[in-house]
Amino acid sequence: MKAEPDEYVFRYKISELNSESNKENTSFISRETLLRTHLKNILNVLVPCNGNSEVKIDGFKLLNNRSEIYRLFEEEEDISAVASESPPDYDAKKLVPKSEKEILPKKRGLNSGFQSLKNASFYEPVIEYMAKQLDSMLELVELESNGKKTAIDAFRLKDLSHWVEGAPCDPADMLSYLATKCNCSCVFCYNKGCPPELALVSPSRSPEEEYKEAQTRLKYYYPAQNRNLFPSLGTCFETSIHPNFKDLLTKVREKSGRIIRMATNGDSLTKDMVNYLSEKGPLHLDIALHSSSPERRKRLMRGKNPENGINSLFLLKNAGIVYDVVIVPWPEDSVYEMLDDLEQTVAYADKNNCRLVQISLPGYAKHFSREDLLDDFCWETITARVRDIRTRYAVPAILRPAIYEEGLYCKQKNLPEIIGVVKGSPSFYSGLKSNDVITNISGNIIKSRPQARNLLSIIQKSEIETVPIEVLRDNVKLDLTLDMKKKSYPYSKEIDTHLGLIFMGTGLKKGYLEGIFDIIEGKKGDNILFLSSFLMKPLLEQLLKESPYLKSNNIKIEVPQNRFFGGNICMGDLLVVQDYIDYIKDCKRSSGINPDLVIIPSSPFNLSGWGRDLTGRVYLDIERVTGVPVELLECETIYD
Repeated sequence: MKAEPDEYVFRYKISELNSESNKENTSFISRETLLRTHLKNILNVLVPCNGNSEVKIDGFKLLNNRSEIYRLFEEEEDISAVASESPPDYDAKKLVPKSEKEILPKKRGLNSGFQSLKNASFYEPVIEYMAKQLDSMLELVELESNGKKTAIDAFRLKDLSHWVEGAPCDPADMLSYLATKCNCSCVFCYNKGCPPELALVSPSRSPEEEYKEAQTRLKYYYPAQNRNLFPSLGTCFETSIHPNFKDLLTKVREKSGRIIRMATNGDSLTKDMVNYLSEKGPLHLDIALHSSSPERRKRLMRGKNPENGINSLFLLKNAGIVYDVVIVPWPEDSVYEMLDDLEQTVAYADKNNCRLVQISLPGYAKHFSREDLLDDFCWETITARVRDIRTRYAVPAILRPAIYEEGLYCKQKNLPEIIGVVKGSPSFYSGLKSNDVITNISGNIIKSRPQARNLLSIIQKSEIETVPIEVLRDNVKLDLTLDMKKKSYPYSKEIDTHLGLIFMGTGLKKGYLEGIFDIIEGKKGDNILFLSSFLMKPLLEQLLKESPYLKSNNIKIEVPQNRFFGGNICMGDLLVVQDYIDYIKDCKRSSGINPDLVIIPSSPFNLSGWGRDLTGRVYLDIERVTGVPVELLECETIYD
């Protein structure tokens, strides 16, 4: 079955496999090397099993010669993460305002008409697998059509219904396929520092092509069954400036009544746009406000209409559209001016009934600047000011990454301490306050933040009308009652999953420690290396000390350097396969000790669903290259 005439055609260029960013040896001199390549390719998308047990394969024999073993990975190339060490020829401190034309991002990817194989290696690696199989076979054979040789350099998917899979079916993802350009050029934009090896790339296409793909995807979008076409999102910019934005939003809303969460810089949020959006609810907007000062906002974001984003808060409040404000404090003048503006912006958001304010600690990658732009003092002073701000304004103010604040200020970590309460929520009307520590919910003793969040989420989805809750406030126990019927704007049951309570991040589930124990018991490792991040390490060490499972085990928690992104990037979920390979090799060289087992959280490989890092490389390469057994600890990605 062929694609229908009105459908977007998903086409892939085989030659992309041999590009500089995806280079591999495609010179085949024998059948054995062809089969070796095919087997390696398929082992990147599946795990062989014997009965219910997984089997690791590192070689094969041919049926016509069982005396010789062909090894799969002994010649595996170690492509260093520092290959892209040279940043572009601009410095973040010397960026100058750009014209309107230059504000549109330079697209990375293929020419018009083709999808990116690099992107497919991340989201749907079976497509990359097919490309590699075709490419390898073409080294040994030529294709024919009607008795004549036919040269091929690309392929297309025939029947898109074959590529529908189980998926969350977030309606916002449908709109994201139009988010390919931006009408701002923020001085701190993370897209300016993206390494070229990232798999999250988009093909360069016309708005008409983008809209046609989105319409085709919508055709195979089945939210009632949670089934959808495989994703192929690149880096997302501003959805609302696409010429077909309103048309697509209307069509998405016809197929799904789920809440749509949209990120926007706010420059397009005129009165007419807000009126239109008010008819397409339920919506949840994340407004990248950054400053409530028109002058500072223009300097930071370099958009043409800084006042639109500022004025939109009042318009959204009047329209009843729930929104959050996002601020990246950036010391483009002085740290103290930045902090004062931060507080003024939070005060403005509080005045306009913002649901919450998210303050993202400023970060940059090595491709953003050759210089060290930010020191520890910057993050420390921002964190201190945010903690002070919470005492003066009702709107919850949260830091990202939240675990940085916890590591800096909390001796006892993972506590179910409230740091904010959403206005109009059942928690707000019950009298719960910041700094309250939850000790009991509906008769259940609460000891950790993940436990409290999980129980509150269950209650929120239930039909329970009242919830007794006990908290510790200034060392005094208080019994309060949440009335689920008491709620008003900006609280939203669809958005606020914990009855309006805001915590210092997700926390770490103690059940993960049982997962570590099970891995160790199954693999019988004695010298165990657990690779984490500097943000998570203190919390992990605390939980390991408290754990009844792991006290006697020799577990060493270490932190690989993020060489791929560089800069001040410190989130463990942004580590890539090569970062882990480099660290394990360095560890073996420096200590002379080979770990029996390396355990890595699965979260750096969760986004794709296929065990890939952000470059599209499968995590299995860590063991293949280092020779050290590697196991993933299944865990959720921490987004806060």
